[in-house]
Amino acid sequence: MRRLTALFCAMLLVFSLFLPAVRAEDGLRQLEEALMDDAREVEVADSFRIAVDAGDLSAVQGLDPDWENILILGTDTGNAQLNYGRTDAMMVLSVNTRTGELKLTSLVRDMLVDIPGLNNQNRINTANAFGGPLLAMKTVNQVLGLNIARYASINFGGFVRVIDHLGGVSLVLSPGEAGIIGLSGSDEARLLNGKQALEYVRIRSLDSNFGRNERQRKLLIALLAQVKEKDMSEVMDAAAEVLALVATNLTTAELMPLLLAALKGGGQIVPLSLPAEGQYRLTQTDSGASVVAFDAEAVRQSFHQFVYGQDAPAASK
Repeated sequence: MRRLTALFCAMLLVFSLFLPAVRAEDGLRQLEEALMDDAREVEVADSFRIAVDAGDLSAVQGLDPDWENILILGTDTGNAQLNYGRTDAMMVLSVNTRTGELKLTSLVRDMLVDIPGLNNQNRINTANAFGGPLLAMKTVNQVLGLNIARYASINFGGFVRVIDHLGGVSLVLSPGEAGIIGLSGSDEARLLNGKQALEYVRIRSLDSNFGRNERQRKLLIALLAQVKEKDMSEVMDAAAEVLALVATNLTTAELMPLLLAALKGGGQIVPLSLPAEGQYRLTQTDSGASVVAFDAEAVRQSFHQFVYGQDAPAASK
């Protein structure tokens, strides 16, 4: 089982549930061997507009150590260099290393936030463009009151190739969704190729970025269901396809406990989208850009109740 480091990063963003298909004893031994052979860390470039010290990510202390929070980034740079560009997908994967629970929190890309190093507020999805994954992690830590220090990033060139390699993904589309990606309406599930699937998850002309988040989750669920039925060799081949399109600062020593936890917990992911209904309003900046203004305290509390089952620590002043 090769290229597991890359597979784990792609798995976090696209198809996490293949892991239960691994035979426990033989699979874990192969996982460990593959991780030792193929683990890699992609350095974050220092040429961004805003430089962030890797030791200063505004991490909140005292959170439950059983939960590991990882920032998952889907960038809009096509096949360009990793770690650059705005993020069309921005999620926090929370893994309980003791129980194996997996929780995935999607953040709406137009959330108007304070980005460290900028004089004015901006959309949360621009943090990666201004300062790469380090600034993205620092920004999310400040918004949600978290301790994120690890990330996994995939650009959408990899997304298209994974889906094509898996033979497409079947989805039931609304007439509006079908029309936007060039298909006729139907009540039956349609098989989308990688390019069509990418167009689908990026649709927002029908509703908003909240609708886009819902489509991302819908696609994820459909992919997970299909991957669970596929032969492991097919899944591994798909993972190898995107090896060059994944970046992470997760090390081998950190990956193994997460993989083991996912196996133990069965790979079931519980989703959340933030900000939730009643916590935001749609507005515009002075320059006319559409943004999502939100109740920062309510959003922070929602996340902590969802993952930790308790109120968030008091926000730092």
